[in-house]
Amino acid sequence: KAFCMTALTLDYVKHAAGEFDEETIFQVILPNRSIQRIDALRHCTNLRWLDLSHNQISRMENLDCLLQLVSMDLSFNKIQKIQFVDTLPVLERLNLKSNPIARTQDLEGLRGAAKLRHLHLQNIDGTASCPVCLQPEYREAVADLCPDLLALDSRRKNLVDLDALVRRVDVEDLDLPQPEPWFTREDLNLDDVQDCEAVADAVKPCLDEFDAAFADCNAVLREAEELLKAHELGIS
Repeated sequence: KAFCMTALTLDYVKHAAGEFDEETIFQVILPNRSIQRIDALRHCTNLRWLDLSHNQISRMENLDCLLQLVSMDLSFNKIQKIQFVDTLPVLERLNLKSNPIARTQDLEGLRGAAKLRHLHLQNIDGTASCPVCLQPEYREAVADLCPDLLALDSRRKNLVDLDALVRRVDVEDLDLPQPEPWFTREDLNLDDVQDCEAVADAVKPCLDEFDAAFADCNAVLREAEELLKAHELGIS
């Protein structure tokens, strides 16, 4: 059976988005459609969200008219080089995980993406990574290209590296107070807990108070019953 590729035509996009007018298309979600080429989107001038993940796309192209695009997912494709991101003036999120982007110079297309804040070339645990993520200078290169990036691969840029701080601490130089016990020996003396007479003496005031309150309630109930009977006799 021949492998069928999908052509991304304007009619196909309209049908997938459920819109008759390309100017009213705000999102295009077309993963797993065997799409080979980004096309027919230049008329969707109000597009905000584009998902073409898990396709067969090999080149980032025909994006220059998407002036309102905020989020683009091209993960799990065949893209080898980042291109034309600088033509997307309001793009904030770009997902390119699991693409064959191998060299740091192939990231150069990120330069000029002024609004880009979240970039994904791998998962936070290193899975679904592009080969470039294994380069020692990967993070430094991205930081140079995108100085205003907030998060790379789901890791916040400005979070404190707690592990590094812990490694720098010399425990011997810390002036720590001596720990104090939570309980004294007297607190842990449980002899009276198992003494039946001591337990009875401890709860007796509470039992006496309960008995007194219970007796008061019974007295009120009897008084109420007598009033009801008197009322019924008066009616009859």
